[in-house]
Amino acid sequence: MPHTRTVRESSITVLAPIDGRPVGTVQVQSPEQVGVTVGRLRAMQIPWRAMGVVGRLHWVNRFREWLLENEDSLTLLLATETGKSVGAARQEFALAVQAIDYHRTHGAEYLGVQRPRAHSLPSLAVHLSVSYHRSAVVGVITPWTYPLALTVFDIIPALLSGCAVLVKPSSVTPLTVHEIAAGWARLGAPAVLATAIGPDAGPAVLDSVDNVHFTGSADTGKVVALRAAGRLIPCRLELGGKSTAIVFADADLDRAAAAIALGGLAECGQAYHSIERVFVESTVYEVFLDKLATEVAAFGAEDPEDTDPYVMTSETHVRFVADQVRDALDKGANLRIGGVSAGHTFAPAVLADVDPAMSVLTQQTLGPVLPVMRVDTVDEAIERAMVPWCGPSVSVWTTDDATGGYVCARLPAPNTAVNDVSVHLAPPTFA
Repeated sequence: MPHTRTVRESSITVLAPIDGRPVGTVQVQSPEQVGVTVGRLRAMQIPWRAMGVVGRLHWVNRFREWLLENEDSLTLLLATETGKSVGAARQEFALAVQAIDYHRTHGAEYLGVQRPRAHSLPSLAVHLSVSYHRSAVVGVITPWTYPLALTVFDIIPALLSGCAVLVKPSSVTPLTVHEIAAGWARLGAPAVLATAIGPDAGPAVLDSVDNVHFTGSADTGKVVALRAAGRLIPCRLELGGKSTAIVFADADLDRAAAAIALGGLAECGQAYHSIERVFVESTVYEVFLDKLATEVAAFGAEDPEDTDPYVMTSETHVRFVADQVRDALDKGANLRIGGVSAGHTFAPAVLADVDPAMSVLTQQTLGPVLPVMRVDTVDEAIERAMVPWCGPSVSVWTTDDATGGYVCARLPAPNTAVNDVSVHLAPPTFA
């Protein structure tokens, strides 16, 4: 999806979503420059791998210390370039540090050679061992939604494993990622972490690295997978989609409405696990709509530092979300509340009477819009949720444990919950 950023010949200037002021400028890399960077990383990976896990862990610990020493400046930069509140940026920073703590605690254990016992021994000379082959250069392609946390989630295990890493951040939010790579270099750490920035950098990364980790939309994920398959390199995809909530007639409707409002509107619905569509049993459809509209009307900032909870990261994406709402209204949907946009802001919206002909029900939104469709049966809800896919998260609301278990078993979402909603990337203290 396109986003607004000022792109000149060889640089990207990021403008703050909150007020439009310039935040910083980063240089763009051409495909040829990306190739040179990968060659340099591949050469540096050899001594990095030979350093052993203990030696690599030393530099990961130093990097963690640098992050903590620079928490204030990093979270301010993250908040400024994404439009998040400082509180939300601090939560994302905390997740990044927690990820480092996990991997530095368990890294040596996971990377150790395993020596299983054979089921049968043809001779006493046979010994079995299982070890892991390290990719020389891992390409990490991250989205604009959680640029700090999602980058750290992928680079730390790769670095600890003995790989060099090339990060391609979104051109919408490249500054924080560029700064953490610069911080690694300032430590004097081995030069095995670099960034590739710009519209041509993504394809160049795919065409030159040895392993790809991609987080983003399903449509782009298909392109990444095909390109990686063409080179026969490993590829790991973490994809977004239309996460789903299903509300049955026997549910606690007050609790369901409050939770679904949170799950769809937190951080302006810009998490790729945000609830993006709601299927409601017909007998309680109107009652639930009223309750949901009331919850959305009362929805505000999750923390007192958030002066405007309606700010989105990209003005161009605001227009994309507004176009989805407009398409739905043109095709017969009714706007119960919200939907007004201006600049980087979008008022949270509830759409009633939606159907599959509307893009808001089938295409990823990444915005604070809750389209609500009526269904008559459990099986219809499941069928509707599977078009085109139930998404990364499914939230089922019912007092019947058998129904909840049946729906969750039928829908292949990575995250499923009954009478609860998963707020993706929220720490345990999130309220």
